[in-house]
Amino acid sequence: MRRDLLIIAVIMVIIAMSVVPGCLGPDTARITSVTTDKDLYHSKERMNITVLASSQGDMSNTTLRIRGIQSRDGDFQLDTEIPVNLSPGLNTLVYSHQLPSCSSCSGLSAGTYQIEAELIHDGMIASNMTHSFKLEQ
Repeated sequence: MRRDLLIIAVIMVIIAMSVVPGCLGPDTARITSVTTDKDLYHSKERMNITVLASSQGDMSNTTLRIRGIQSRDGDFQLDTEIPVNLSPGLNTLVYSHQLPSCSSCSGLSAGTYQIEAELIHDGMIASNMTHSFKLEQ
């Protein structure tokens, strides 16, 4: 009896997932990697961030949000949203960011910081990934 209920429940979940747009359909995407052009940066250097995203279909109305480099006060020194149209296959998305000063005034100490990249499609997070780098004076 329990096994029958379990089978019915699994079938209902599969049916429900196939009805929800993008859940199992072609409109899915995921971030496959987030990298920076270097692992060690100094104050006020330019950082090039590359996000590779794989899409199973054309995905318009998608946003790449890149956020990170959080100060001791909780403020993000990097927080940007970029509208993107993903085509089927691998998509390369590049963003260049001027790093802030590494000082007590900016709330940033030398150390390891993270960048989070999110793909947002129709207002929902489709995929996310983080990348760490070091910041020195």
